[in-house]
Amino acid sequence: MAGTRRRPKRGEGAAWAGELRALWTVPVWGATAAVVLLTVALAGRLWISGASYGVLDPSVSALTSLPSALRAAAWQFATLLGLVLTAVVVATGLGQTLEGGTWSALRLFENRVGVLWARKAGAALALSLAGQIVTGVLLWLATSALARLWPVRPRAVPPGFGGGAVHTPPPLPAESATWGQAVGAIAAALLVQVLFISLAGLAAALLRSVIGTLALGVGPLLVTAPLVLLPAAPFLPHRWIADLLNLPSEAQYQLYFWNQAPPDPSPLTGGLALASVAALAAVAAWAALRSERALRPVD
Repeated sequence: MAGTRRRPKRGEGAAWAGELRALWTVPVWGATAAVVLLTVALAGRLWISGASYGVLDPSVSALTSLPSALRAAAWQFATLLGLVLTAVVVATGLGQTLEGGTWSALRLFENRVGVLWARKAGAALALSLAGQIVTGVLLWLATSALARLWPVRPRAVPPGFGGGAVHTPPPLPAESATWGQAVGAIAAALLVQVLFISLAGLAAALLRSVIGTLALGVGPLLVTAPLVLLPAAPFLPHRWIADLLNLPSEAQYQLYFWNQAPPDPSPLTGGLALASVAALAAVAAWAALRSERALRPVD
């Protein structure tokens, strides 16, 4: 009967909030803290070493601007560090639920698999957004402090070249971002995160294992990374990510970790390709989670 159709209850909001609370685990917060601290420490090391030699990379010096720091944080969460963090989040969330056999218990209270999958994916995406913002703010604060503590030192000319005089090199042009570019980078990073979450969710649904989710969630993109140097690069997600974010290759291993895929300025094409693959992976994960196999104990 139409009158018996199930409708969302007032507890729906509490269920979504419960997914966020479920992420308060040692592996998740440990991995998140590691990503944030590694990003800040990397920028700090580059700043100190550059200032000591009287020269500072423009991409690093621009971090004293909050929009540039937020953009750099988005680059990190859309590349290798974000990929690893997402795999840990999905593995300890959905993967643990399937491996521990509690997925069937959740289905007793909420039989709409799409809602359960959307809650877990939404919680992981919310964590990514919060991590990007926190990382960007910390980058901005850290580099602003470093600009006062370790200013760029003038380089001394050796004797015989100008009489040993001291001169200050011309300032390098800072690659500062606008607020629009920062917001665009964060939005693009969230789209990339949807891809990472969907792939890890599909791995969890197929393998029903924490370790398997970690391996299959990270492995395929790492294994195929060297292919960006071959003619097949335009057909790889790595290239689409570089296009969407317009990743500067000179900032590789400085402001983000990835595979040096040369960007081809076509963000619309990269975004559509990523969205299509993410949607396919999300639907495949949903179908696998609906299967009877997901309700059975791990073999």
